[in-house]
Amino acid sequence: MKIELNGKNIFSNPNRLYRGLGMVSANNSSKLLIDYKREHEDAYYELLRHLFSEEGLAINHLKIEMGSDVNSSSGTEPCVMRHSDEPADVTRGAGYMLAADAKKISPSLTLDLLWWSEPRWVTDSVDVYAARYKWYKETLIAAYNTYGLVFDYVSANRNERALEPEWIKYLSSRFKKEQDCPYDFSAIKIVAADEDNKWEIGKAMLEDEELLGAVDVIGSHYTCWSTDKIKTLIDCHNKEVWFSEGSSPMSYPKGVCRYDGHGSGLTGLNGVIDIANRIVAMYPCGGMTLYEYQPSISAYYDGVTFCHKQLISAQTPWNGGYTLDAGYYMSLHFARFFRKGWKYIEDACASDGIPSADGHAITNVSHSCLAATDSATGDYSMVLVNSTDKELSYEINLSNLKDFPVHIWETKGPTDGAFDENYFKHRETITPKHQCFNITLSPYSIIAATTLNVSGQIMPERDNSSLLTLPYRDYLTDGCLRYATDEGGAFEVRDNVLTQIITESLKPVEWGVTPNPTTNFGDDRWFNYSLCANVLLTGDKDSYAGIGVRYILADSGESGYQFIVHSDNTYKLKANKNTLCTGTTDANCSMWVRLKLAVNGNIVTASINDVQVCKIETDEIMCAGRAALYSSYHNNSFKDIEIEPIGNRYAIERLDNTDPSISYNGNWNHELMASFKNYKRTFSEGGKGSSISISFYGTGIATTGHIEKECRFSVSIDNGDESIYTIDKTDFRQITYMSHTLSKSAHTAVITVLDGIFAIDSIEII
Repeated sequence: MKIELNGKNIFSNPNRLYRGLGMVSANNSSKLLIDYKREHEDAYYELLRHLFSEEGLAINHLKIEMGSDVNSSSGTEPCVMRHSDEPADVTRGAGYMLAADAKKISPSLTLDLLWWSEPRWVTDSVDVYAARYKWYKETLIAAYNTYGLVFDYVSANRNERALEPEWIKYLSSRFKKEQDCPYDFSAIKIVAADEDNKWEIGKAMLEDEELLGAVDVIGSHYTCWSTDKIKTLIDCHNKEVWFSEGSSPMSYPKGVCRYDGHGSGLTGLNGVIDIANRIVAMYPCGGMTLYEYQPSISAYYDGVTFCHKQLISAQTPWNGGYTLDAGYYMSLHFARFFRKGWKYIEDACASDGIPSADGHAITNVSHSCLAATDSATGDYSMVLVNSTDKELSYEINLSNLKDFPVHIWETKGPTDGAFDENYFKHRETITPKHQCFNITLSPYSIIAATTLNVSGQIMPERDNSSLLTLPYRDYLTDGCLRYATDEGGAFEVRDNVLTQIITESLKPVEWGVTPNPTTNFGDDRWFNYSLCANVLLTGDKDSYAGIGVRYILADSGESGYQFIVHSDNTYKLKANKNTLCTGTTDANCSMWVRLKLAVNGNIVTASINDVQVCKIETDEIMCAGRAALYSSYHNNSFKDIEIEPIGNRYAIERLDNTDPSISYNGNWNHELMASFKNYKRTFSEGGKGSSISISFYGTGIATTGHIEKECRFSVSIDNGDESIYTIDKTDFRQITYMSHTLSKSAHTAVITVLDGIFAIDSIEII
């Protein structure tokens, strides 16, 4: 196939220039960065260099969620103004701090704000637009006064909700007239409308001249294809168009490569190649110039909604460690070799794929190419993506470009089992002959061809394997609960007491679904441990608060084991959403009470003021997980939080079902892009007669998996006698088999399916 790179076949219009990569900080995704900065400041700034510097991903646009204390998919972002007369406090949450520190790394970084939901006082106002504008304005002023932040853009419409043209026009008009501000608000550009895979804004702008003048940038989510009306706005009205929220890769290449049929680990729905194709296709198919990752960095815990979706994983602030995922290396092909302001070489930019059923992914791609040039220097770069199982050969013909040597950088699948050794590697340097050169792409690979002689050096990641050791004690003297992320409500420390702030009268209108107030913290490898906390209830008879252990699935709010006390002095012990035990206590729960919840294997014990009220040996065995605190929508409080290990075997090592320590025999289906409820989004299912062999070193083992119907299976340890088990049904991340009484040595467990379907999601080794 031939590609013509003509340096004159370009547009110089500012709205058509390459804009680069952006980042959305939202849904609680940056929360743990606060703890990284507090405890490992050097690691924190390394992470920011990975994200924002030219030696990293060169992200040049940061969009922050204007939080309102409701869950906006993966957690809550705190509201900076919970009352109309409250001074805006932008130190709540991580977003504005992140923006300020990112600007130290990249002063030219542009900033943007977007709202998912709004404070209750705004919604309930007589004049909603005036109240909403006050919220925007005072937030912007506080961000400037606190951190010196100047925002370049504001995304006006509510994230992925109905188009609101009148509000967009109102906001634009108020900004343009604004005089009482610390900087020129009239220069703030309006982005609209952050729709999900839709472009209703295009039709509305062409029918409404005022709206047309109000909107500077058009943005949409999760689609590479725009409409004819959007293209008219680009060509005839000089509007810039952005892919204003796009996915990061969700796959797990290290494990997926064993079962994807070709060993690359990079393919499939939401895989690395799929996302690379979306970045390529957004310009030729939709006229979009900026791709905004959501999220770039997962600085929240595993198990949240949409998790295992990132370029960098930063979930262990206690050790300062982090992981550069495969998507990071893929992104370097764009970040290192394309510069903001470069001009697309029009005929060389192409993607022949089609949208998948959900409209997000791109399928049936045989040709995918992005090319841009610096017309001042003659430098140019290309990214070529091979989504097929065959080699692809290209003849590149140059015209009106300098005949520089071309450096070839490649990302492809593993060699001899080393899954990442072929990520972002310099393959060769080609000298064009007679303005022509050839490139061959390996199956399932990504190539960058560039005249830029840029170093391929990559800042190393930091080891994140060390456990948050127990005991753990937090008396809240630092003004926060360490390592905590909120999934519902808002938990804040005042005078060494942690209080849940949001009441029913403050709770905003939902964006999606928010669990009842809960915050979770710690290492999700904790297994046998106890959690104690002093708890104080306030409010009416519906008030409750409690503690939890083995919290792992944040999307439901109720995860692991929970011990809850109510203001009528009743208590409840639950496993996920199922009640294990109820009762009444003599303790006065309107005063401080000491709650304790201890779990050892499948033995669950609960106490109030050192009096045991419940002890259960349960068949509903939750997998290892973090600690949690629960509250109703009342100002309930917590203090003196202590976590103690039970025995010296209190933590596990968690392995995915694709780990090489597991051998599959018989008929197994390996699902490689499953729900976020599955660890690493993978699981395997086997029917009658199928078996697995698991090799491990330790004193115990457990398997987890979502089994939907009754299943019968046998287990043999170290070639010993088989034991037979029957399971009716298990939830996601729930333990299906457990043995924790082995000698500390190497072992082999063989599980054979006798009847039904056995599912395995992960292995937990003590």
